[in-house]
Amino acid sequence: MMKQRKRTEKSKYKHESTGEYCTCAAYVAEIMCKKNAENKNVGSLPYKFWSKKPWDWTFKRQLFAANKILKDKNISEQGLVRAINSKEFDKIFSLNHPSAISIIKKHQLIVDQEQNKVQEIEYKKDAKHRKKKLGKKNIFDRIRGIEDGKEKDQP
Repeated sequence: MMKQRKRTEKSKYKHESTGEYCTCAAYVAEIMCKKNAENKNVGSLPYKFWSKKPWDWTFKRQLFAANKILKDKNISEQGLVRAINSKEFDKIFSLNHPSAISIIKKHQLIVDQEQNKVQEIEYKKDAKHRKKKLGKKNIFDRIRGIEDGKEKDQP
């Protein structure tokens, strides 16, 4: 029995068919093979399908294509996975499709914009008071006042 792959910085995704950890390229290749099988109406993929015919070569081609895309320094793993799971990729069954790269680059821009967003919060350094209350005092304000000796007990 082989050891299961442990989660590392490289292997942070899980195979959908086995539940073992894998690289981003293997994860994307598996999703593409699964989409291809659904399109061809073959049914679900067998356990460890990447080592069985006819899926072994299909998986390898998708794996090579995914690694080629990830070698491009402008495309991150998050951008690739987000693009693969998007609606625009529903009718694309290979990473070698002519429009695949443009869709992936578009989603990479979205990921980059999300990472660059920084919300600035303004706050006062010398804040001494809370917001002033409007209206009547409630029961807790009366109790605090009595304890501090500011108010007399009123029946």
